[in-house]
Amino acid sequence: MKNIFNKLINFFNEIAPPQGQYSWFDRLRVSIGVGLTILVIAFFNHLWGDMTQDENMVTAVFGVSALYIFLFPNSKFFSPLTLIEANLLASCVAFICVYLISSISVGIPFAVIGTIVGMYLLGCMHPPAVFLSIFIVMAGTNSYNFDLHPVLADSLVLTLASFLNKALIKRSLG
Repeated sequence: MKNIFNKLINFFNEIAPPQGQYSWFDRLRVSIGVGLTILVIAFFNHLWGDMTQDENMVTAVFGVSALYIFLFPNSKFFSPLTLIEANLLASCVAFICVYLISSISVGIPFAVIGTIVGMYLLGCMHPPAVFLSIFIVMAGTNSYNFDLHPVLADSLVLTLASFLNKALIKRSLG
């Protein structure tokens, strides 16, 4: 039994890409940075909005974006301008799908396709924005005010977090 278990472990180690080695500073920077970013987003959503289920659902998308911002600070996929453009595009595409398509099952694929094509055309590829469009269609959100809050407001918090993260990295490197 032990031999089978070892072979299984070796098999998975061969097919899985290795995880990067992170220093304790990086582990803490990413963990605390993502946690604080989500805390600030939740705080502002609570102050400005009424923390509806729609707002709570998109917080999950912004949590994924925050993780990527801190894990890959130099990636063009997660740069501040790309983040804002892609999230606003995704929400606008999703609103159009909610207005034009009554079925969620049909609206989601059109929102995904429209968001990805739009990001390619605008040159602002940000993978978590695709999930934002899915959540908006699932929630049936049809208010363009949702673009301002929480989408734009939370994207601006992510942008600030990205700048602060890059400043912290520069400072730690000397």
